[in-house]
Amino acid sequence: ATPTGIVPGLLAEGLTDAEFENMFFLFAVAGNETLRNGIPGALLTLLQHRDQLADLRRDTEARLDTAVDELLRYWPPVMQFRRTATCDVTLGGRAIRAGDKVVVYHASANRDETVFPDPDRLDLTRSPNDHVSFGFGPHYCLGAHLAKTQMRAMLGQVLTRMPRIRPDGDPVRLTSNFQNGLKHLPVRWD
Repeated sequence: ATPTGIVPGLLAEGLTDAEFENMFFLFAVAGNETLRNGIPGALLTLLQHRDQLADLRRDTEARLDTAVDELLRYWPPVMQFRRTATCDVTLGGRAIRAGDKVVVYHASANRDETVFPDPDRLDLTRSPNDHVSFGFGPHYCLGAHLAKTQMRAMLGQVLTRMPRIRPDGDPVRLTSNFQNGLKHLPVRWD
């Protein structure tokens, strides 16, 4: 029996079965890839900035939220996203026609000197921090809150349970023009 208001072949408010399956796949993959790249990237960044790591350890509870945003700005898990314009528009003085491909470079936008003072410097106390690692506006990542919660939980545990964590070899970066990730991050702790 079909529930009242649901058309056979459509789910809830007009999603077809195929659209629902595509959205489910997108949600599953998006959260996996970004966290798999964001957490090790954040840890590597902290290990490369030992002074800020030490400061964060001294006041983890109060500073972790702000630190996670800065780590996401500094090491965005996704470097770029491509979109297709749906209508003619002028952006930054340039005409974009419907159907044109437009690329948003998160890594570049997060280092924009007109938005971030001293953008190439890691500052775990940076506030406000309007990074675009999760996009912005109507395309803001649906899982951003969950991703930040998971990063806080993981980094919080590393900071408290591994007080002497340190590099134990060279990191190996993922070769990709889309994902900003690591294949290996050798560390040691006692």
